[in-house]
Amino acid sequence: MDRIEDAWRAQGAPTADSLAPGLTADELDAYEAELGYPLPAELRRWWGRHDGTTGGVWSGSPSAVGVGQWHLMSLGEALKWRADLMAENDPPEFPEDADVWEGQWAPWWLPIVHYDGAVLFLDLKAATADGDAPVHLWAKIPDDVFSVRFASLGDLVDRWSRALEEGYFRWSAETAEWIARDGLPLDVLRLI
Repeated sequence: MDRIEDAWRAQGAPTADSLAPGLTADELDAYEAELGYPLPAELRRWWGRHDGTTGGVWSGSPSAVGVGQWHLMSLGEALKWRADLMAENDPPEFPEDADVWEGQWAPWWLPIVHYDGAVLFLDLKAATADGDAPVHLWAKIPDDVFSVRFASLGDLVDRWSRALEEGYFRWSAETAEWIARDGLPLDVLRLI
């Protein structure tokens, strides 16, 4: 988190200064009980460091990650998003066989960032003993939710940080938005 916060500040973006205070261990425990699945260590660190942004997930530029159009979510917002997606499940049960999946949201999937109906989420059932969980994409048309996009949240944040540090995305104070450089390499395009 230090690296990405430093990258935001170096570019003059409002994100770092808009981070909401982190959750306490007791608050994380309460959310974990509501979730019904253990929060991997990396998620406890993530939301323990910041709980989204002070303006919330819909605050625009202050909640923008800067790499692509992703916006930070608080843990409460993530649980609400998850509940809303689960309420749309038809049929309501998640299939045991992925080959017969019909677009249901799994209860063990937890969003971390969103953009316009798409979310990056962690598969809590696949969390390792080290506290990492793979990151997947629920696109506007969720047709490839089972492919692992990033090995862990730490891997994703590291790649976001590197993309900002290497200048693939820059903050424009004039237009109050992130601007992508032309001709992004494939490994950077995977981030957006």
